[in-house]
Amino acid sequence: MWDNPDALNRLSRLILAATLLITLWTAGRAALESWFPFREVTVQGADHPETRQAVQALAPRLSGGFFSMDLEGVHAAFEALPWVRRAEVRRLWPGRLVVNLESHRAAASWNDRALLDVYGEVFDGAPWRTLPRFYAPDGMEREVARRYGEFANLVAPLDLRIEQIVVSARQSWRLRLSGGVSVELGRERLGERLARFARFYPKAVAAVGPIPRVDMRYPNGFAGEASPHSGLNPSVKVEEQRA
Repeated sequence: MWDNPDALNRLSRLILAATLLITLWTAGRAALESWFPFREVTVQGADHPETRQAVQALAPRLSGGFFSMDLEGVHAAFEALPWVRRAEVRRLWPGRLVVNLESHRAAASWNDRALLDVYGEVFDGAPWRTLPRFYAPDGMEREVARRYGEFANLVAPLDLRIEQIVVSARQSWRLRLSGGVSVELGRERLGERLARFARFYPKAVAAVGPIPRVDMRYPNGFAGEASPHSGLNPSVKVEEQRA
């Protein structure tokens, strides 16, 4: 080929054309950047102070114009911000970038190292004092969140709240309710057992006084320990009456 002038001329023209195309592309991209920049970035849904602070730091670092900005990269950057569950990024002509954020709604502390939201998703965050504490094997996040909603509805008529859920490695469940009441549910028929607790616990308390520890793993009732301040035998067993 090097001895063929026609071939060399064709190769030279190809190289020149490729160089020209690259130059035009680079110049065109720069022109688009300057002609159609983002003049306004609107972020909606930054509900938490940590999120707002992170948005203020991220927005000035966004690069690219209306046609050239990497929206997938921007989307990923916003979803990585504290307390952000989801982000939606869109362009509005002629020069506006709109970002809608959905925040996590914290339900509880998860194993004292993260937060669990109402969808059963774990995210980074520091728990506060009044937040319920959940302790369970990793992988049970969604199950524990679902059960929490079920359990909270069952004890709400008793004016009780769930302060702690503990699930052992063998899948045995234990609750601590407001007022310091501990309820052992075991590994099966959890909702049924807690519903039975909600039916009979007020009657038992009315009869013998406060019962801080209750074991619901009995088929027709529950066993518990009365408060030592009640003056009664601390061992209590309540059985459901059969027709």
